Parts: sequence; structure tokens; C-alpha cells
Amino acid sequence: MKLFGKFSTALLAAAAIAVPLAGSANAADYPSKDIMHIMPWSAGGGTDTVMRTFMSYAEKQLGVGINTQNVTGAQSGVGTLRLMKSRPDGYTIGSLTWDSVITVPYYKLVPGYDTDQLAFLGSVTVHPTTLIVKADAPWKTLEEFVAAAKAAPGTLKIANVGTGGVWHLPALDFAAQAGIDVQHIPYPKGSGPQREALLSGETDAASTSISAAFAAVKSGQARVLGVMSDTRSDFFPDVPTFKEQGYDVVWGSFRLIATQTGVDAEQRKTLETAFAKVFDMPDFQKAAADTGMGAVWMNAEETAAYIEASQKKAFALIDELVQSGILKK
Repeated sequence: MKLFGKFSTALLAAAAIAVPLAGSANAADYPSKDIMHIMPWSAGGGTDTVMRTFMSYAEKQLGVGINTQNVTGAQSGVGTLRLMKSRPDGYTIGSLTWDSVITVPYYKLVPGYDTDQLAFLGSVTVHPTTLIVKADAPWKTLEEFVAAAKAAPGTLKIANVGTGGVWHLPALDFAAQAGIDVQHIPYPKGSGPQREALLSGETDAASTSISAAFAAVKSGQARVLGVMSDTRSDFFPDVPTFKEQGYDVVWGSFRLIATQTGVDAEQRKTLETAFAKVFDMPDFQKAAADTGMGAVWMNAEETAAYIEASQKKAFALIDELVQSGILKK
């Protein structure tokens, strides 16, 4: 800037004082405008529904709107890359899933994708995988499904949301342990299309999360054959685990919130604190219970440690599947 006249020195001095004051005011006022929330899965799916619900409560804590934009493709990789490359001003956040931090980086599905560019803000859900079928399907138990698969090898279809991804790997693990040959059908746009394929009869079963299956099961459209956890689900207490049915299959997923590593630490803390307070809201807790959300809060530090451990375990398992020829890298 070029200054003219006798007031130049005074103006420069005032500017020197004004800059830090303005910066402090901006920090104190954050957030002062609506926040963009990038959803890397399709509208209407389990993750989209859960995270939109969560963000509606987070708006009340932050005092600004949170606008969700669906950016799909590459098993969440396209939307997550958009998050990574967004301006680090504290006004763009994104939802992450198992695929965002495991499948996409492992298979290098998206050029320029680097999870080190992400700053985790906290978790929203942690939940086990389930195997569901239509309510009028002929199989009432997991063992009946296995028997049908053995009677007609290569004919039964199990839906997932992406080859080598969060719900494909559990189905592969189950099929290998059960000794069955089934078709694994990917629906990479998310659990919405996956669920519709099941209910329309396009597929015979779906490997999915409890929260994604909850509405269809509660409405009487679908039935759970088994839960892939160490203990039974509180939402489906009458459904046995895979372990109880003779298969040591334990898998699960999660939904997280992140922003860019370049975002100011105070801004990240403001977001983290607001998201944590959502879990103290009775209305949110009721909504979580009513929908089988599997709401679990971990702060930024805990989430980072959880993801590091999950990546280590998952990468090792995928390596084994690749080496055995079940998966191709």
C-alpha cells in the first residue's frame, strides 16, 4: 500500500496496532459465518443421514449454519480430497469413514491423497457390521444362508459399498470362514443404493453397519442374520453374533469429523469443543437411541490414536488377503 501526505506516519502506526487487534477479534468471533460440511457419500445413505442429524445439533452449539454438500466417488476419496484441498480457514469440515482413512489410501485410489493433510476433530459413531436380508427372505438364520450358498455355489449376492472396502472385507472374511462361494456386488455411491438393491431383490444380502440397517429392520423390511462383534448389539439383543454362530468374524466401522491440518489450533479446538457438547444434549441422545446411531464420542487426540491403530490392523489384514489372492491390489 502506498501512503501520501503528512498523515503517513500516523496511519502506519495505527495500522500496526489495528492488525493484531483485528486478528484477535476474528479469533474471538469464530465462527462468524456458515460452515461447509463435505459429505463424501451419497444423499440418503446411512452416513449422510447420521451426519446431517449430528450437524443439525452442532449448529446449535456453534451458532452458525452447517451446510452439507455431497461429493461422491472413489469410495469417499473424491469428497475427502476436496476437504484436504479446501482453504484452511476453519470454514470447511468433512465426514470421514473407514474407507476414507483405510481403503482409499491403501489402494491409492485418488492421486494426491494424503491423510496427513487431515486434522481429526472427533468421532460421532463406532458400530459393528451386520449381515442383513429382506424380511421375506427364505433364510431365517446365518446357518440357513450358508446352507443355501453351498447348495448353489456362486449364485447368492452380497452387497457392499466398494470392492476391498469397509463392508466388502467382512463379507469376504465370512465367506472364507464359512467355505461358501458368493458374488460380492459393490455399490460405491453408498449405503442408500446398497439398501435399495437389497430391498428390490437385486441382491440377496447386504454387509452393512447397524445404523445403516436400523431403519429397514425397524420398519419390518429387513432382518439381521448376525452381528460382527464380540457381544450382542443393544439395538438387536435377540440377534446372535457371528462368533456365537461359529464364525470368528469381528468387524466394524466409524464416522469421524475432520478439517485440514493448516487450520488454526484455536479454531480446531472451538469445533472440537462444540462437537463434544452435542453428546450432552438430551435431544441428541434420544435421536441416537431411536435410530441405532451407535453414537460414541472420542476427542481429537483419542480419534487420531484410534485411527492409527485401526489402520495398522486393517492394512495387515488386507495384505494377507492380497497375498492369498482373495483381493487384488
